Amino acid sequence: MLNALWPLAPAAAAGLLVCLLLLCRRGRPALRSENELNQAIGLPMLAARPLAPQALSRQLLAHWFGRGRAILAVVSPGRRDGRSRVAADLARELARMGEPTLLIDADFRSPALHRAFGLANRAGLADFLEGRAVRLAHCAENLSVLVAGRSGADPLELLSRRRLQDLLAVVAKRYRVVLVDTPAAERGPDLQLFAAFGGGALVVTRFASEIPSLERLRDLLVACKARVVGTVLNAA
Repeated sequence: MLNALWPLAPAAAAGLLVCLLLLCRRGRPALRSENELNQAIGLPMLAARPLAPQALSRQLLAHWFGRGRAILAVVSPGRRDGRSRVAADLARELARMGEPTLLIDADFRSPALHRAFGLANRAGLADFLEGRAVRLAHCAENLSVLVAGRSGADPLELLSRRRLQDLLAVVAKRYRVVLVDTPAAERGPDLQLFAAFGGGALVVTRFASEIPSLERLRDLLVACKARVVGTVLNAA
């Protein structure tokens, strides 16, 4: 009888492991309210809200871009928080409002903006950082997009090159608004380079986000002395 049951043991063990992992995950506190978000990430300049591109764009113009700042990093704790969609929606709205806008995809680990605008992912930021030709895509009136591009180099090493700071300094003078879609904090500290240069970050997250992941994002922003400019709460 024992010999007959033995082949089932590996499957049973695997099932038990999955259950234990799920229980551990459920034990982590998840975000449930705006107050918990503020406690985890810090009090933002602008209140937490679901994405309303027009209203948020006006607030950002009044309280961030309108004060001589051009660059704003769009950050998130996780990969599925909707960060790239928020960055694209805001860029379109700011351009529609007449603001010369540049949207940069700096997420070499999981680029997405080229798909959002129907562009090929080449001649982008990574190519520029490696000394190759770069091309800005004119996607609408007042709106240019720089895709991530391709590189075999380590993303963090690539973003640490001096050419990035030179590029940001140039585009900050040419455009009124420069939005940078950064990799999720769970993928590494890449976002710090842009948050530090611009001095602030727009945090995109979900109610389902785990508090420890938000606290990690807060620590990354504090370490590079970047202010939480605003927060966008996605419903799912």
